[in-house]
Amino acid sequence: MKRFLEKIEHFIKSNSIQNKTLSSLAFDIEDIDFSSILNNIQNRKELYFYTTNVKEDISFLGFDSIFQVQTNGNTRLEDTTNEITKLEKDFCSNWSDFNLHSVPLFLGGMKFSINYLEGLWSDFSDSEWFIPKFLFFEFRGKPYLVYNFFGNKASKDEINRDFELLNSLLKLNHKKRNEPGRIVISSNGKEKEGWVRNINKALEEIDSGKVQKIVLSRQIDMELETNIDISNILRTLGERYPRCYVFAFRKNDSIFFGASPEKLAKISNGWIEADALAGSVARGETEEKDEHLANSLLNSQKDLAEQQIVVSFIRDSFSKFCNEIVFDDTPIIRKLPNIQHLWTPIKGKINSEQSVFTILKELHPTPAICGVPWNKALDSIREMEPHDRGLFSGMVGWFNFNNEGEFAVAIRSALLKKKSIYAFAGCGIVKGSEPEFEYAESELKLKPILSLFETKE
Repeated sequence: MKRFLEKIEHFIKSNSIQNKTLSSLAFDIEDIDFSSILNNIQNRKELYFYTTNVKEDISFLGFDSIFQVQTNGNTRLEDTTNEITKLEKDFCSNWSDFNLHSVPLFLGGMKFSINYLEGLWSDFSDSEWFIPKFLFFEFRGKPYLVYNFFGNKASKDEINRDFELLNSLLKLNHKKRNEPGRIVISSNGKEKEGWVRNINKALEEIDSGKVQKIVLSRQIDMELETNIDISNILRTLGERYPRCYVFAFRKNDSIFFGASPEKLAKISNGWIEADALAGSVARGETEEKDEHLANSLLNSQKDLAEQQIVVSFIRDSFSKFCNEIVFDDTPIIRKLPNIQHLWTPIKGKINSEQSVFTILKELHPTPAICGVPWNKALDSIREMEPHDRGLFSGMVGWFNFNNEGEFAVAIRSALLKKKSIYAFAGCGIVKGSEPEFEYAESELKLKPILSLFETKE
């Protein structure tokens, strides 16, 4: 405690911190036990955002909020940018002391589209970001604590209270891995008739030339027998999907969580990376069957056409702010434990200073989650889907004032509200799509969430 306090006082004095200054102070610490911290905050009400990507060797958990940006409506991106810009000129950090550049500062997410149905997603704004008071940050095996605060007049008593809270969060709290939550009520399968009917409507719109592609989603409602520990859920997802973005975003009584395989954008050192991910097939029971399925996907004209739509969209979007774009013309296979996708990694050299949200406005929604052209596809989605997607197929991630950030497309995900789970999955409908095959594909995409729970007999 004394070390933290002395460092904060020295930082304020040596940097002439003013009353309006936003400060971000990093400390090196011995260890971070994310599951334990999640257990300690499970019954608290503060905001938190957690994510891990095992393959990239990065994890962080931002807890509590010192600043929130909550915007709604058609100008949500512009309004978010305006609120954030106000803080940038009065920002000070010690990140360079640790050779850190890509430190998460703003955490959160943005919905697929502006809210149009009341109820399920009311805890979250259309664009929802916050600066955490505490950020537990582990990068390439090195753990850090980041303490964010405003001004120079924080009293010792206030700082002491913050670090007493910190000590309580860091106390080890390991819960046994209980049996998976049991589903006692589920709507799975009950909505199939309506969903197939909508696929046929989508195919009619495609045949008429109105759209080239429409992505339709399913929502599965489930009731659990008891409350569940989110730390166990996230640990399981991290173990099963080490190449995915495992995440949880809590606000009020809602926790949005999942394991997304799709990178919307990673912005770092003047470059941007994105995933073009479209076309799907199951994994095979044997290596031989698995490769046969992968080859069938690589030779499927329908899936290749769908993949090309996504690649072209990202390429064209990048061309608005990049002077060098790198990708292979032929997609490769992205293998996940339950599914295989056509995958084209795309990279671009950003040609000038671009705000994060200027870039995101060009990239979201992609044809992989909405359709082509996106505005007409979005109209069809709103007409056909009986549910509001909320954060599903929106984005989750982080950014900072260094124009660094990373965002995942929020798929393979679900919303947890007390004992209720709402799981989502979508499929791209193009010319040649068959309703029964699309339904089977949506079942594959629901598996990462549904397999976390047992069905009560």
